[in-house]
Amino acid sequence: MRALLLAFASCRAAALTARKPRVRARTKTLLATMVYPDDEIPVDLMMEHHLRMVSSNMSILQGAIIDNRPPWGETRSTQERLLTRYRRSQDTTGIVGVKKVDYSNLSTLVNRFFSSNEINLFARLVDSKTGVVNLAADMPTNVSKLDEKANAARLLGMLNFLELCADAENDVDLCIYMDSTTFVHRSNDTGVVEQAVKLFQQNPQAVVLNPPDICTFRKAGENGVCKAGNVTSGINHGFFVVNRDRFEGFAPMPVESVGLGSVFEDLLAEGLTKGGVEGPVKQIRCGGAFAIHPYDSSLGKYACQSQRQLGLSAHSQAATTRASSARDAGLFSEDYSRFPGGGLRAKGLASLIERFEAGKFPEAKPMDSLTNKCNNMCPSKERIRDGLAW
Repeated sequence: MRALLLAFASCRAAALTARKPRVRARTKTLLATMVYPDDEIPVDLMMEHHLRMVSSNMSILQGAIIDNRPPWGETRSTQERLLTRYRRSQDTTGIVGVKKVDYSNLSTLVNRFFSSNEINLFARLVDSKTGVVNLAADMPTNVSKLDEKANAARLLGMLNFLELCADAENDVDLCIYMDSTTFVHRSNDTGVVEQAVKLFQQNPQAVVLNPPDICTFRKAGENGVCKAGNVTSGINHGFFVVNRDRFEGFAPMPVESVGLGSVFEDLLAEGLTKGGVEGPVKQIRCGGAFAIHPYDSSLGKYACQSQRQLGLSAHSQAATTRASSARDAGLFSEDYSRFPGGGLRAKGLASLIERFEAGKFPEAKPMDSLTNKCNNMCPSKERIRDGLAW
């Protein structure tokens, strides 16, 4: 049996190496994000930001929003008006589609993408006292803080991402997952998409790439370096890039066990590693682009030096000014009526995005502006008042 498994792994690795990459003038990328009913951040502003910043006009982008509404919780969504707008246009001229999560499909998707002798998808997901589960207003950076029910919701949502990627149009080259609260910056025509295309060509065994953080962005930019390095902390929970051609040969991926408490990125990394390919997950170490996440309470009260840390909703409020943002004309206040702070806070978020895209953010040195190994912002009201993003 062991010899048979080794032979199977060798064949899979050989097929991955031998497969010739498709060569096109422009890369086509599927960019997906996920929303929940109690989100506090408008998905339209963040999706538009992602589409602008993840790539230049050298690539073709398609957007997808995974609408995740656990059946045991509130089904009315703060994003409703925005999702309706996207649904109305997705079959006509829109480039952003909406996919609703089907909770009856959990077992089917698990078995499509993972194989294990220990698959346990049965648990009491409804609180016996309230009958509902309170998901975090926005998924925390530290996914280990999620309870089993919230983790089950996220697991199924991420399986829907894999389904979107696997079933995408034949000419889609890359699939990107990005949390709806992740910020991404590019300082020139080379975004994360262009970096990924180059590094996938240079690293034929790589299947998943993590984006650079702001510290890597600074250091690699100063040294004129762009390469793929080894990963030390697994697949990034808020942003990663999948080579679709290479991923096709892995499913179903062998893992020790799958349960409602499983962390999706850990399962994916385990399945790829056991697929017989050395170094399937790599870290982009390039200048020119980076990703960063907002501060959230899961990081702990001592994560930032400031005594009063700002989550993204309060962060957006702090960026609200009387001066109009360049994008105010495109904001309709009634679309944001279900969000905390309504249209005014949405304008603050638009102002924050505008500053970030313009490169108005603090230096990575000293480290009082960053936390969690350069992955999260530590907002300062003083810096924001002075015109910086955080």
